[in-house]
Amino acid sequence: MPFIHIVLLPVRRDIQKKVVDQVVTQLNELGSHIPYVLSSRCGETVTTRGKQYTHALVVELEKGDQLSAYANHPAHLAVLADIKQIISEETIAMDFDSAV
Repeated sequence: MPFIHIVLLPVRRDIQKKVVDQVVTQLNELGSHIPYVLSSRCGETVTTRGKQYTHALVVELEKGDQLSAYANHPAHLAVLADIKQIISEETIAMDFDSAV
């Protein structure tokens, strides 16, 4: 079973949609740049419930011990730098083994 990495992103309201869409595209394409990423999906929330993080990222890795390599992979570091330019506050991250 895959290892799951989730990040909630609070994108600033003053950032142009085109810029946000470029970051979302980069996040959705991580699997084509990092071989052990099984899937990577990012999208904008459609709900108004709870504290509003505007976007969520869900990444499936083959196994949990790849999380460190993923975090330090050049493709991840490149998009991480772009994320830091568009968020309004710290992100929330959660990681878990889906086999448990």
